[in-house]
Amino acid sequence: MIQIPLTEEQFRSKAAQIAAKQGISLNGNAGTIEKMGVKADWVYEAGMLTITIVDKPFFLSEAAVEDQLKKFL
Repeated sequence: MIQIPLTEEQFRSKAAQIAAKQGISLNGNAGTIEKMGVKADWVYEAGMLTITIVDKPFFLSEAAVEDQLKKFL
């Protein structure tokens, strides 16, 4: 699980950047994202963005997937 403290403004800015650069939409305050075989649930609540990996390719460790997600953020 990844947890990142962000203000509402920071979250909206990051969401726009991720949509433009990665083609991943973070609409609303919760949802699911999928890209390249990785599926994750996300929630933005009380100033905290929480991302939980739901599915990934078997040959990738969860830590490797989380590290890559952190680079996007």
